Amino acid sequence: MDLFLSAFIIFSLRVADQTLGTMRSLLVARNRPVYAAMIGLVESAIWIIAISQVVKDLDDPVLIISYAAGFSAGTIFGSYIENILGVGNMVIRVFSSIKDPSVAEPLREAGYAVTVINGEGRDGAVRIYLCIIPRRKMKTVLNIIKSINPKAFVTTELANPRSLNK
Repeated sequence: MDLFLSAFIIFSLRVADQTLGTMRSLLVARNRPVYAAMIGLVESAIWIIAISQVVKDLDDPVLIISYAAGFSAGTIFGSYIENILGVGNMVIRVFSSIKDPSVAEPLREAGYAVTVINGEGRDGAVRIYLCIIPRRKMKTVLNIIKSINPKAFVTTELANPRSLNK
């Protein structure tokens, strides 16, 4: 019974540690170093406790497997939590024919800033709409775009704004 309890504890500690590690990495990538550092402090303490439990009995494959499985599960769990939190900003680009309905006004009415660029595409004149939004609002914005112009081509990517005043 002690072996399975130890394996469960190691697995749980490793899930927590790796979940925090995944979130920490994503916060660093999104230019949130203070939050990343605080998470890293807790993450490293959990890791030390987990690894010390494995090192006590390195000959037991159950403990090693529970450690490795906790790492895998924590990576998945961490990315899910980070998606729910939606830290950071997104750039949404909308490409559509100049003949299609404009998505600029509906997005502006919903409180989003939109820049419109006129361009020339393969099949003629196009409009390119640029919108930078909080990541957690992405689904809402995409639904607005789809309801106005379902034929539009949309791309998204993470925005990492930098201040030039530093």
